Amino acid sequence: MDISANIDKSAGQTIPVIGFGRRLVASLIDMLVVGFFTFILVVALSFVILLVDIFTAYKYPDREIPVDTMTLWLGLILSVIYFVGYWAKSGQTIGKTMLGIRIVGADGATISWGKALLRYVGYIISGLVLSLGFLWLAFDRKRQGWHDKIAGTYVLQADEDRFTGSDGVELVPTDQGKGWIWLVLWFVVALVMPAGLFSSLLILGPAMRRIVSNVLNNLF
Repeated sequence: MDISANIDKSAGQTIPVIGFGRRLVASLIDMLVVGFFTFILVVALSFVILLVDIFTAYKYPDREIPVDTMTLWLGLILSVIYFVGYWAKSGQTIGKTMLGIRIVGADGATISWGKALLRYVGYIISGLVLSLGFLWLAFDRKRQGWHDKIAGTYVLQADEDRFTGSDGVELVPTDQGKGWIWLVLWFVVALVMPAGLFSSLLILGPAMRRIVSNVLNNLF
């Protein structure tokens, strides 16, 4: 559903949509949150595996715990629960709450669980192609990334009045968009997170393995 198709100029309702900068900061905060809790879960599970290894006949060869694999899968599972859950519940993750922004559907309401899951799939698609789906925010008139277009979502100020698809609505970006600064940011994002959350978890795995090994070696 396209909001612009229902614009009633006489109503004059203007809805500011959030651009690349604030959404990037919010996403980075969310990734730190997911990474932190992934670390906690990996350490806890590694500890349980080690206890099983010590007190049962089942043994991991040379106490080699598959930290890389656990980090990837636990991180992915946690990220799905985190993003989809928050998007469907309130439209605000921790990062978006801190930045004062929220996600809504084309009707201005909080999105459904199905839409939230579809948006997460869009996240994957946006990140896999060198994060071009996220850069799209800086150039799109409605400040929608590929994931927003796939799920039909918009990102607004958290305190913005809710609207309905029948209201006269004019979408106005809060930033200027485009420009060389966004290309530089895209270049950094594409290098650091070429496949979005997936690549960050793959990078995190070896680091987590070293940390967990040091922690467990000190305990045992």
